Amino acid sequence: MDTPELSAAVVQRIVHHVYLSCVSDLGCKQHFCSPVAPCRLAVDFLGPFLTLKLVASLWNTAVKTYKLDAFFSNVEEGVYYPHSWHINTRVRKAVLLSRYRVFRTIQAEAAHHGVYVAYDFGGPQGCAGASEVVIKAWTFDSEPEIEYHHEIEAYKILQGCPGVPETFGTAEYEPLCDVHALPMQKLGPTLEELTSLLPQRRFDARMVLTVAIQMIERYRDIHVRGLIHSGTKPANICLASRGAGTPGMLYVIDFGFSLPVADNLPLPSAHRIDVVGNRRFMSVLAHHGISKSQRDDLESLGYLLSYLFHGELPWDIPRITRLRSFRGFTNGEEGQKQQQAQQQPQQDQPQVWRLKMATPGSKLFRGMDECFHEFWRDVKSLGYGEIPDYEKMRSRFAMCLEEHEKSCAPRGWWDVWDQFSK
Repeated sequence: MDTPELSAAVVQRIVHHVYLSCVSDLGCKQHFCSPVAPCRLAVDFLGPFLTLKLVASLWNTAVKTYKLDAFFSNVEEGVYYPHSWHINTRVRKAVLLSRYRVFRTIQAEAAHHGVYVAYDFGGPQGCAGASEVVIKAWTFDSEPEIEYHHEIEAYKILQGCPGVPETFGTAEYEPLCDVHALPMQKLGPTLEELTSLLPQRRFDARMVLTVAIQMIERYRDIHVRGLIHSGTKPANICLASRGAGTPGMLYVIDFGFSLPVADNLPLPSAHRIDVVGNRRFMSVLAHHGISKSQRDDLESLGYLLSYLFHGELPWDIPRITRLRSFRGFTNGEEGQKQQQAQQQPQQDQPQVWRLKMATPGSKLFRGMDECFHEFWRDVKSLGYGEIPDYEKMRSRFAMCLEEHEKSCAPRGWWDVWDQFSK
């Protein structure tokens, strides 16, 4: 062995011992960062190790061959992500944007887009003062680039809008994970999660009225800023985080399908747009690709309010059929009927938009207060692009809620959550 090889081997051993010595002195119980992206506390302890990289070429060469992409602490137990191409795996390869460490998946239905909870250790206290944020991440391996740009642009326009989550900086590309990431304010559970806890999966009248009041306010503020949400559904409405400054506020999320308010009034665009959104809640015109205006968000809100009160919509598959299908009941006469229904050609089954058009407000809001029927009549009478009278709609719901609360004490969202999550 000649001298350079001997020197490199010696330096490699020294690198190893210096690194272990620095890591052993880390100043808090759990560090979410890594040597490649250390927090401020870790930088202090790794100072000698990192400084030598700048002044000694032999040391720098040895450090490059040393494995430094491992995290200091594990944050997920028993979780395995086998597919390297999947976004769930990508966001866990390294620290995102030099300060965010993903540790839980909220949603990743498609391999190219996901929502995650991450530790933010970029503050002055480093990992010792890490807070939790939400990270929305995208890959551009397929079609989500348009959705990504819609969402990014929407949050820029809506920054500071009440009931819209705050974003921290802008979306950036993280080369170590090959994803685009947008850090956002962490909120509480969604209305979908809250619904799953309730008896019969239904809101009571007071809860639905509260949702109506707040969502009219949310859509008023969003529309004033020139956007249509196009994403109304229980999973896209969140409670404020516990202990927040406005604990009773509901937040609107997911603006990947958002569109600018029509600028071609008084008529819809002659060009058909892509049909996007949840078909259970989207407006009738949205099913046909007709450009959207304010009334489309409010029509979707009407379907949402009906769903929250009844636990289902008139065009949903009957609940008993869903249960039988889920449990695999295929024996006897009921099983034969179910198999026949499954074999029925798709074109023979009623289309959702036809069922919506055939469903009167009296059926949609059966058993609900008169203010819901009045709201629906106002929405259905709106012209394309006509600015709704938000205050009139909101005040009717507010008066009705006051009547309900004369006999019952008001309850906060977290009170309801705590009551049924035990």
